[in-house]
Amino acid sequence: MQVPADGLAAALAALDPDARAAFARAYAARAYELGLRYLAPEGPRPIPVAFPPVIEPAARTARRAALARSLTAALARTATRLLDGARGDALARALLAELDPFEREIVEKRHRSIHALATVRVDLFVDPRGVDRVLEINATIPAMQGYSDIAAQAFVETMLERLGPGASRAAEVLAANGSNAADLLASLVACYRRDGGTAAFPSIALLHRPGDSQIGELAYLAAAFRAAGHDARTVVSTAVELDASGRAIAHGFSPEILYRHVFARRVDPASALGAILRAPDGHHLYNPVDPHLEQKSMLAELSAAAADQGYAAQVGLTAAEAELVRRHVPWTRRLAAGAALGPDGGAVGDLPAWVRTSAAGLVLKRSWDFGGKSVFLGADYGDEASVQRARDRFGAALAWEQLVDACVDEGGWVVQERVPLPRRQAWIASGEGAVERSVFVDVSAYTNLGVEPAPRGGVCRASGSPIVNIQSGGGVVPLLSAEAAARLEALLG
Repeated sequence: MQVPADGLAAALAALDPDARAAFARAYAARAYELGLRYLAPEGPRPIPVAFPPVIEPAARTARRAALARSLTAALARTATRLLDGARGDALARALLAELDPFEREIVEKRHRSIHALATVRVDLFVDPRGVDRVLEINATIPAMQGYSDIAAQAFVETMLERLGPGASRAAEVLAANGSNAADLLASLVACYRRDGGTAAFPSIALLHRPGDSQIGELAYLAAAFRAAGHDARTVVSTAVELDASGRAIAHGFSPEILYRHVFARRVDPASALGAILRAPDGHHLYNPVDPHLEQKSMLAELSAAAADQGYAAQVGLTAAEAELVRRHVPWTRRLAAGAALGPDGGAVGDLPAWVRTSAAGLVLKRSWDFGGKSVFLGADYGDEASVQRARDRFGAALAWEQLVDACVDEGGWVVQERVPLPRRQAWIASGEGAVERSVFVDVSAYTNLGVEPAPRGGVCRASGSPIVNIQSGGGVVPLLSAEAAARLEALLG
């Protein structure tokens, strides 16, 4: 992953401060207009965008997506074997206990029935050696396909409008860049076809919870799907009913595909949608309820299996897959009392005791959570933000040793080797102009499972915190292919 020292970055750096501020305002306004915003209690608020873009060859991004797919397949197989008792009923029960009761009910009954996933987002850091390191896998309602496309579109349009021949030439650059929204649509339709769907242009309901903070992105995706010939609409989950034939219907709209963007835990189990989540066959629901694939504890077990040939055999992990996991997944273990192998392969007598004295290179994460709210970096722990997160979670300000004990007592936490991520300079664009900041930039890859074609794109986020997340103050950085960037540079002269 690289940002070139010349080309687009040089053009932006060469702008005088007033021109750069004007560019930033126009860029932020266009991103907001397209849907790069979240719905706060007080109303819509912009999600920050940054520049210069991250630029890498399309083949590099595609290889990352292929890695994501391979790891997702290995994780899904491992999860099925573990929940079937391959390592004992106690472990299966412990993993299931981390889930919400409704989720657990569905997973217990249906985890063997998940053969295809329309969308998966794998979040990574690129380490100092240039190796992609997978921090977590998101398979429930992985988002930001729309946000990433919006950031790229807004950036390209604004560059051409401010520095080149005009935004009308943006389409040729964006065509060279590819589209995560188009990849998602292709994957949804492929799942629909796999499950017997025959409509040439199946209609699509994008299901969301009331007051969904990401409604701007969902509206953007619905518009993109409509532009491709599908009747696509955002539908609030509480509006879903079952008609006389048992099909989903909402306000007279009877979609062929249900794209789920609502956690099962936020659905009334007694509702019509609750019934569909329990028995999705025939409803073309994607993704089905699969929080066990997003549990960081499950990723921890995959990491443990890759380090133990006997364990790998029990869960069906091949030698090649084990090597892939060891190279690309940082050492990750469930935070529970007992012996373990440490990151260097050495024996650790009691894992929590070792974690208490080894904070610097470790990260604590709650297994089933999102938004960076339950992530603690050992080397940085003790600052105001981390202590407040501990207070929010456990009701008190805690020292690191106390935090480790609180996580063990609560259960459902993992410890992960920290992957170093260097800072880089970027400008954050807003209605106020451009603010230069030192930021951390991560990268995520999109994939699917069980169908073709597989997505080939990704998304990048920037944050002043090494806990890089949109919900904890991060923003979106355009991810451009080198081919698209070259076309844009040519148009800029």
